[in-house]
Amino acid sequence: MAHHCEALRNPNAWNFALSLLLLFLLFFPRASPLSPPQPSKSAAPSYRTALFVVGVCITHIFLTAIVHLIFIYRYPLLLKPCAEFFGIAGTILAAVQFLPQIYTTWRLQTVGSLSIPMMCIQTPGSFVWVGSLAGRLGVAGWSTWGIYLVTGMLQGILLAMAIRFEVRDRRDRKNNNADGNVKTNGSASNEAPEERHDDERTTLLGREG
Repeated sequence: MAHHCEALRNPNAWNFALSLLLLFLLFFPRASPLSPPQPSKSAAPSYRTALFVVGVCITHIFLTAIVHLIFIYRYPLLLKPCAEFFGIAGTILAAVQFLPQIYTTWRLQTVGSLSIPMMCIQTPGSFVWVGSLAGRLGVAGWSTWGIYLVTGMLQGILLAMAIRFEVRDRRDRKNNNADGNVKTNGSASNEAPEERHDDERTTLLGREG
């Protein structure tokens, strides 16, 4: 019975989710008297909207936990269908979470604020965690480790795109710097002969120097 509610016994997942919500609120852009908001064609989300989103997420977390506990202690025979339902729902939500980011990154063709080192650690970690859960729970625990498998695959796609765009941008910056140095050296060499004004009084020794 217990292996179907692995997520409830994983405090790291809860701490990670709550930390993301906290960071979301801390770094959400807010207008200040020194920098009033600029009018735009599309209205940007307000801080009140951010608070609403965080409230909905926290409510969803605690309702999910309560439903799990109810099935564990009141309806243990229905625990497996409940776990499978939440596993499928979690997989769908994970896909909904990553697909817009993948689309945005591909459309902008830039890494932006994505952390490549973080994804290099987290992506293999997802598959290691899948292997650990699958080894303990077997195929019957697919509702538990399936979500980590899907998120690992989606994050791997995002990581591959980020690495590709970062390598391309670094190559472009290197080429631009090289072109700039060539232009600077070329302009300096073209201007050098104009700095010397020889006449009939200039000595040969001075001309050689």
